Amino acid sequence: MSLYAIAVKHKTPDLPEKLGVGMFFFRKMGWQISFVEKLINQWPHLFCKIENSQGAELEQQELFSKILAENLAIFIMEEQASHYLEEIVGQSYFYFPRHERREILLLAVKHYESERTKEPGEQLFGEVREALEVYLARRQYLNLHGFILFRLRTWLEFLRRNVDRAVDDFLWEKEYQEFIELLKYFMALQEPKIKLVHVTLDKLGFVLLLDQHFKPVEQCRQDIQWGVCDSAADVENQLVSMLISAAPRRVVLHKQIYNLYPKAAETLKHVFESRVTFCRRCKLCLSENIYLTLKEK
Repeated sequence: MSLYAIAVKHKTPDLPEKLGVGMFFFRKMGWQISFVEKLINQWPHLFCKIENSQGAELEQQELFSKILAENLAIFIMEEQASHYLEEIVGQSYFYFPRHERREILLLAVKHYESERTKEPGEQLFGEVREALEVYLARRQYLNLHGFILFRLRTWLEFLRRNVDRAVDDFLWEKEYQEFIELLKYFMALQEPKIKLVHVTLDKLGFVLLLDQHFKPVEQCRQDIQWGVCDSAADVENQLVSMLISAAPRRVVLHKQIYNLYPKAAETLKHVFESRVTFCRRCKLCLSENIYLTLKEK
C-alpha cells in the first residue's frame, strides 16, 4: 500500500476528482485507488491511497507519485492562483480601497490566465511539476500551502509580476477616466461652434476634417499641421484636442479613421457620447481617393 496525505489550505470541492485524473491505468490493472477527505486541526486533508491484494510494487508507487505530482501541478496553476493573487494584492496594495482591490484582482487574474498559457507559463508549469515529483518521491505528507510558500517562489514571483501589471493598468485606466470627465466638463461649458464635422482621410493619408457640406473646415486646418506628426499617437492626441476645442454639435468618424486611430475614436466616443457617429459605409468612405489611401491595421 502507498498512502499520501495532502493538506490543502484553499481546497476546491472537485479536488479528489482532479487528483484522480489519469489513474484509470491502475484500476484497469486491478489496483484500488481511493481519495478520502478529512478535517484535521481545521485544515482540510486529502488522503490518497493506492493498493492491491499483493501489496504495492515500487514501480507502481513511483508512477502513482508522478501522476499525483502532475495533477497537483495543474491544480496549483489553474485553481490556486486566484487565492494567492488575492493575498498578494491584500499584502502589497492594502492601501487601496476594498472595491479597487477587487478590480485589481480581476485584472491580475486576467493577466495571469493569459500569461500561463504562453511559453514562460508552460516552462513554469514544468518547474512546478518537477518540484512536486522530487518532493513526493521522498515524502508522503505534503502541506500544499507551505510547499508553495517555500518551494515555489518562482511561481509566486510570476504572480507578483501579474499583480504589479494589473495595478499599472488600473491606475492608467483610472487616470484616463478622470481625464475623460475633465474633457466632458470642459465640453459642457462650451457652445457648439460647428454644426457637423466629418473626420476621414485625404488622398495623402492625412486626417481630413469636413463640414456638413463636405468642405474642409478652415479653422481646423489652420490649427493643426498633420504632416509634421511623427506617430499615430501624435495624430490621435492632436485630433482629440482639435475637436474638443472646435466643439462641433455632431462628429462623424468614418471607417478609415476609427480603424487607423482606435484610441482617438474611443476617447471621442466617451467625451462626445451620443454626438459621435461611426460611419460604416458611405460615398465618402468609398470614394476612390479615400479608399486608395486606407491604411488598414
